[in-house]
Amino acid sequence: MSHDASLWIELIFVVLLAAALGSFANVLIYRLPRMLLRQEGGADHQNAFNIATPASFCPQCRHPIRWWHNIPLLSFIGLRGRCAYCQQSIPSRYFWVELGTVVWALLSVWMFGLTWQALSGFVFLYLLWIASWIDALHFLLPDVLNAALFGIGLMVVVFFAQGDVWMVLMRALLAAAFGYLILWLPYFAYLKWRGVEGLGLGDCKLLAAIGCWQGIAAVPNVLLFACVLALVFGVLLASLRRQVLRSLKIPFGPFISAGALVQMLMMHGHFKLFV
Repeated sequence: MSHDASLWIELIFVVLLAAALGSFANVLIYRLPRMLLRQEGGADHQNAFNIATPASFCPQCRHPIRWWHNIPLLSFIGLRGRCAYCQQSIPSRYFWVELGTVVWALLSVWMFGLTWQALSGFVFLYLLWIASWIDALHFLLPDVLNAALFGIGLMVVVFFAQGDVWMVLMRALLAAAFGYLILWLPYFAYLKWRGVEGLGLGDCKLLAAIGCWQGIAAVPNVLLFACVLALVFGVLLASLRRQVLRSLKIPFGPFISAGALVQMLMMHGHFKLFV
């Protein structure tokens, strides 16, 4: 088998695996917030399910979905975005979540080749992708995702450590602490000033986890990119809705994640994505 043929087979495998993980991302995006609300006695406390059970079902008619209607990307296209049973529209985000997961996998391979760095880069983007969608839909950044991002980040920096492992680990922890504090201080100041939260602590934890992966020097860049992107988005949204900008409620998590992606792309070619 030629080298080119082998490369194409490997890329096809990457795409198929990423698409399957995109399907699982949809499960987490739909179920995880509802599980957390149920634990808190919120509006969805009657939903008796977890990540594993029951099997996938239509969110409109609740009919279980057959496996051939649940093939990532292809089923959505084949069914033209409609449930096979009730013919109600399936939210397009299911397709975009799966497609985005494939894009992050290919982006990681493009930057780092078929290496362990590419795998770790994909995991980083995958967890940010899931967290961003949950925050965009529910204004919620689950602690379990932030903890996973942080914990895996610590394992990654140790795995790729060059030189003193303990020193690398301490730098990662310092970067995480800096990422948390740089958002917690305005959070605390605004809370004392206005008596309401301007940010969520989930945003602080997310930036802390990103700091663990990308290093202390990257944290201000990520925050700057996030603020600029959020401001541009807010201005555009306010103009479309003819609404005062300061009255808009915008989830900040997706913009923090986008800032981390911009920082990652800027570091392309030098494996300093991690501490």
